[in-house]
Amino acid sequence: MIDLRDARLVGKGSSRFCYVHPEDDSKCIKVYTRSRSAAPRELKYYRLYERRRISWEMMARNYGTVQTSEGKGWVFGLVRDFDGGISKTLGHCLQTEETTPDAEALLRVMEVFRDYLVRERIIVWELKADNLLYQRSSQDAGKIVLVDGVGNNEFLPIANYSNIFAKRTLSRKWRKFLHHLWRGYSHNPVVREVVTRLDS
Repeated sequence: MIDLRDARLVGKGSSRFCYVHPEDDSKCIKVYTRSRSAAPRELKYYRLYERRRISWEMMARNYGTVQTSEGKGWVFGLVRDFDGGISKTLGHCLQTEETTPDAEALLRVMEVFRDYLVRERIIVWELKADNLLYQRSSQDAGKIVLVDGVGNNEFLPIANYSNIFAKRTLSRKWRKFLHHLWRGYSHNPVVREVVTRLDS
């Protein structure tokens, strides 16, 4: 059993806590606080993507489950920046113009991430800025990494098996994501510019 009592807490949501793995700082452990949480549902999709041998370059990889002092935990890769710091959420980066990449850089990483989801056929429940990390590969460059919200909440999950339906589903989710960014971060002129260009 892994003792999390002194482990570093790096994130929390309405139903889970995320800790740096005390025995491997390249990984984190998510502990879900509600039995009817998203964890078992998400794990099914991670196994599907493992079987499909997707690229994990823009999604945190799952490494199975462990027993912890806080209950059952799910182990994931811990996303770190080039300087070793733990990557911040995209939402954190978009709060102010000073912490946001410039418009061209943000547009580029958004387009690359969108194309990655389509290419690898990765379906998400909902794209939100707090489910994504901005991983800096240098002082002036980075990429978006998906860390939460994996799964298909369609009544008929055909997109899991069809490229055509996957593209349609992702296109719809992407439009909702752009609206989410506009609603939450339009006070930031860089976000306004990028969302307008992506939505045109």
